[in-house]
Amino acid sequence: MLDPQHLLWTQIAAGVCLLIFAGQLFNLIRMRSQMRAVASWSRTEGVITVSKVDQPPSHASDDLNDASPIVRYRYNAGGRDLENDRIMPGGQPLTTRVLAARQVARYPVGARVDVYVDPNDANNVLLEPDTKSNLVALLAFAIVFGALAAILTAHALGGKVLYTSNGVPMFAFALPALVILGAALSFASSVRGLRLARASARWPTVAGTVTAADVIEEEIEETNNERSVIRRIRRYQVDLRYAYQVGQRDFVGTAENWGWTGVYGLRELAEKAAGRYTPGQPVTVYYDPARPGNAVLEPGNRKGSMAPLIFSVIAAGIGAVMLAIFINVGFGD
Repeated sequence: MLDPQHLLWTQIAAGVCLLIFAGQLFNLIRMRSQMRAVASWSRTEGVITVSKVDQPPSHASDDLNDASPIVRYRYNAGGRDLENDRIMPGGQPLTTRVLAARQVARYPVGARVDVYVDPNDANNVLLEPDTKSNLVALLAFAIVFGALAAILTAHALGGKVLYTSNGVPMFAFALPALVILGAALSFASSVRGLRLARASARWPTVAGTVTAADVIEEEIEETNNERSVIRRIRRYQVDLRYAYQVGQRDFVGTAENWGWTGVYGLRELAEKAAGRYTPGQPVTVYYDPARPGNAVLEPGNRKGSMAPLIFSVIAAGIGAVMLAIFINVGFGD
């Protein structure tokens, strides 16, 4: 049995997790509803006025989510000149400096862009109405906090820590469940990448020009429990950018293929990948006719989609083995 103090803290933790779960679920439903409603929104021309990364002057490691892309644009709706900075449904969360810079690169100052305007509210606008990254993140957080809330509530109602017949705490089963959840999300990402690869091979094409093909170096700190630095790891990515125009709109693409972005442990490998493109090089850009800002250079290249598939298989295997061991230890004879 839980003593009164531990029971109180369990009840408080269960309540907090329930509130967080309810908030995430509400935001998930609202965001999904907004993404469906965007289909009926009108489009108008906008011009990028600000494009920068908001970040602290210094930080300890490049894998920290401490940066945010700031993109402001001017547009006309309902006979009024307006400005806004919303990019995608759900707002723009903090992210790494590399990802923030990649987002900003797509919207250089002065570029003409499509602004999607809510017919009922001219201040409710988006640049990327189909982006689902926030939706996936909200879904993952909702599942995690929903599971935590269910476990803690069961403990609070029972007044004790729940165990299996062989004495294994029930909350221990959350660990393999989270691993399997990660595998499922990675598999979904792989399937999405493969579908995009097949669909984009039939998209219309337009001439584009490479504007940048550089190597980005990131320095990652590994720390111990005392928060002291154990070692620093350097990893590298290719910073590819290409400009193209569809109709009267200017676009900057950053995707070479679909799926996860390649991360290299050696600079030489990253330089070899970046060396396939040079600034000023003409390229053929495959773009989505419904959302021209969604583009790729090599639609048939499935390397990026294989990474999440391999990760999902490995994670699913680890999660299944962990779950089998927990079940055998917890309920076996």
